[in-house]
Amino acid sequence: MSQLELRKIRKTYPGAAEETLKGIDIDIASGEFLILVGPSGCGKSTLMNTIAGLESISEGEIVLDGKDVSGVEPKDRDIAMVFQSYALYPTMSVRENIAFGLKIRGMP
Repeated sequence: MSQLELRKIRKTYPGAAEETLKGIDIDIASGEFLILVGPSGCGKSTLMNTIAGLESISEGEIVLDGKDVSGVEPKDRDIAMVFQSYALYPTMSVRENIAFGLKIRGMP
């Protein structure tokens, strides 16, 4: 597993009156899980998309195992996430969907 550090992450969409992400600082140690909970529109999906590289950040650093991956292509980040719709694989339960990525890597 990897260590993830978010350092002063800011995201402003073009033409937006306000920032969507306002100086987010989070450290996630190897083996830890993070769950983002909040109301619709608070920036959960935007933050996850920036970590995965699907959205660019306006400022800050996304550091994975000590390396700044802020400008690295999504395919080269080796990061996965579960989207709001839990039915990534509709034949699996929520638990099975979340565990799937770990299982294929041989993780307990």
